[in-house]
Amino acid sequence: MDKAFTGKKGMTQWTGLEPPKLLAVAVQLPDQTDEQVTASLDELAELVRTAGGRLVGRVVQKRERQDRNSYLGSGKMREVGEAAKAAGAVQVITDDELTGLQIRRMEEGTGFPVIDRTRVILEIFAMHSTTREGNLQVELAQVQYVLLRLAGGYEGFSRQRGGIGTKGPGETQIETDRRVLKVKVKRLHDELAQVVRTRDLQRRKRAERFSPLFSLVGYTNAGKSTLLNALSGSRVATCDGLFTTLDPTARLVQMPSGRSGILSDTVGFIRKLPHGLVKAFRATLESVLQSQVIVLVADVSHPGVRDHIAAVEEVLREIGALEIERLMVFNKIDLVPAGSYEGLAGAFPEALFVSARTGAGLDLLRSRMDEILGRQFAEVVLELPAKDPILRDILAMGPPLEQHWEEGRVRVRVALPRLFLPRVKRFLARS
Repeated sequence: MDKAFTGKKGMTQWTGLEPPKLLAVAVQLPDQTDEQVTASLDELAELVRTAGGRLVGRVVQKRERQDRNSYLGSGKMREVGEAAKAAGAVQVITDDELTGLQIRRMEEGTGFPVIDRTRVILEIFAMHSTTREGNLQVELAQVQYVLLRLAGGYEGFSRQRGGIGTKGPGETQIETDRRVLKVKVKRLHDELAQVVRTRDLQRRKRAERFSPLFSLVGYTNAGKSTLLNALSGSRVATCDGLFTTLDPTARLVQMPSGRSGILSDTVGFIRKLPHGLVKAFRATLESVLQSQVIVLVADVSHPGVRDHIAAVEEVLREIGALEIERLMVFNKIDLVPAGSYEGLAGAFPEALFVSARTGAGLDLLRSRMDEILGRQFAEVVLELPAKDPILRDILAMGPPLEQHWEEGRVRVRVALPRLFLPRVKRFLARS
């Protein structure tokens, strides 16, 4: 029989010859349409599948608000338990993040183990994290998740421990666990801070080379990594699934003008992305804040593409990146009939429509990126010694428009980043 257990990374993992069966539960609030709830549950099914399980049923309760103590009403919890038993489910999963008390009451009311959407997302993050920074961020998110659910979460946390030399009945187990976890959170924050310092050093070195940064952001599985490969010629691993990119990846992209920019891939966003995850992955998302342009990628073939864009913009708002210049790109046009996205073209008149898989529209995207880069450059004429080390930096920023070499000196007309101009001011030609 398939069953769930706590794996070595601290979250839900499953064993068995067949994918374990789970019953999904959702609360539909007055401001949610049936279509929105269905789309969210479809996404939850994909999350469960990515984590190795399978949904075998859905139960939705319409309520004015979630029950703060038990998520569902008592009658509905009994109905969920009966439905889970009839479907052969081994666990119940909720489409919303639950408190420790809600989990315990749901387990009592349904007779089944209960996990929530956030726990499955954390497990998928743990599955795909490969770098030290990614592992630290996942572990931090996991510890914070457990810490918030200690109170009222599990009976074992209420045990008393006394002993020789102690005062009173002793420290409760929950207090001990909370103290240990808080120490662990501090350690993880300290280690992440060191990683951020290292990345800041790398970022400063890149800034010294004046390589403009474009950051790919978008809903999970929008095709950002495939687009990164198509534009840069790299071979970053791609997969058709949720959260397959956790660690930021940067590649150099050559523009039609000969200039170059850095294109950075980032973790995909999702509906109901827990605030704790955004906070834990702030180190990764810092690359978005440091970019000159955000390339927002959306899957044009997905029926909920507008909701996806709204979810991405909400995360951008949360990290303070809404003011950064944005380039809207709709990907996967090869999956839809030509002309089927006219409504999106009208709603987003400046957007580009591309296929990272077939290459359609990528030349126009490169040209648009090149045009954006061009606004950050200024044309100047310089006269400088041919052996001056700065000449190598100048030529690395793009081919000269004109150049004339004389004995020991060179005169060049070049387009340079405006931020770089103070370094060459002394070489400006007089006429």
